[in-house]
Amino acid sequence: MFSTAVRTYLTRRSIHMTSAVRNEGATASSKGFGEKEKAVENQWARKHDAELLKKLRENLEQQEKQTAEIKKQLAELESKQKK
Repeated sequence: MFSTAVRTYLTRRSIHMTSAVRNEGATASSKGFGEKEKAVENQWARKHDAELLKKLRENLEQQEKQTAEIKKQLAELESKQKK
């Protein structure tokens, strides 16, 4: 059915493709790449945590301002009731 040339071509092509698949993860499994990837992930995590802390501090400051305003209003109402 297939000619010898076609069989040879397909065999070589399949060998080439399987070797490409085997080597595909070689860079990801190398030690240097893994360390760099871990460093990048750690850097992202620190940046993300810093942004989250900034937002939380801003929210806390806003809540403290609102609490102070409510306490001020409460004190005013209490002083008016005593009169």
